[in-house]
Amino acid sequence: MKILSIIICFLLLFSNSYAKTEGKVTVILDWFLNASHESLLAAQYSGAFKRYNLQVDLIAPADPGIPPRLVAAGQADIAISYPIQLGMMIDHHIPLIRIGSLLNQPLNTLITSKKVKSLQDLKGKKIGVSVAGDDHIVLKTMLEKTTVQLSDLQIINVNFQLEQALMTGAVDAIIGASRNYEVIDLEQKHYSFNLFKPEDYGIPIYDEMIFITRPELVKNSKIIRFMQAIKEGNEYLKSHSEEVFNQTIKDHPELNTYLNRAAWHATMALVPKDPSVCDQVKEQRFLDFLYQKGVVQKRILISVFTTN
Repeated sequence: MKILSIIICFLLLFSNSYAKTEGKVTVILDWFLNASHESLLAAQYSGAFKRYNLQVDLIAPADPGIPPRLVAAGQADIAISYPIQLGMMIDHHIPLIRIGSLLNQPLNTLITSKKVKSLQDLKGKKIGVSVAGDDHIVLKTMLEKTTVQLSDLQIINVNFQLEQALMTGAVDAIIGASRNYEVIDLEQKHYSFNLFKPEDYGIPIYDEMIFITRPELVKNSKIIRFMQAIKEGNEYLKSHSEEVFNQTIKDHPELNTYLNRAAWHATMALVPKDPSVCDQVKEQRFLDFLYQKGVVQKRILISVFTTN
């Protein structure tokens, strides 16, 4: 009887441990926590994660270039990434795949000081980037209708300090800044700038921010439940935006600013109804663009890039 009791206790402990592991999801964000992550926060505060028996940890990266690599290395389950970043990873045979979209419209912008009135004026200028390599093809394509070459620019990795680098004059322009955050912040700070949208200069439309994981996790129950919870969170967000924001600033008081409130409302229009749905024609067009421009060495098929 004593042995039977020990076995039962062991099985209960194992079961509880397994359940915790089965429901734990580690998500590496693309950046520090901000309004672009409101879908994740809505899933948390609406109780969607809890209903799907998930314990979700949101972790801001020390370097915005490392989230995909942490997932590929098995140190996290999901990362927030970008299509260019994922395309380059796949091209280098790093096992990653898209499972959904966080925001399904382009946000990337080239922001310049007022002295840069056109792309032609960028010759000899310093350009700040946050992720080394990712925005080179964007810049190169945008410059195609000018006489400026990529080699004419001095590209500087400023990490998270995009705005500061521009406002202090350390660089003449920044790329990788978001329309729902840095643009709003610069406006609120009354900094005069010029803005150039990549899609106006030959860059195909794409989903700006995506969820990625390792291929072997695609059919894992917790990954499927996570995406279902995000969908429910998005639905909840539509009618409870202020409630979710108020809970967010209660838990993260550093986000209680005019900037984050404005960014929160600006981001609402970018949240997809169903994050798992992929416009395959749109995304394949963007992947073909990466191949045509030499960003990737082999053409990437949509079936390799995304689960649906």
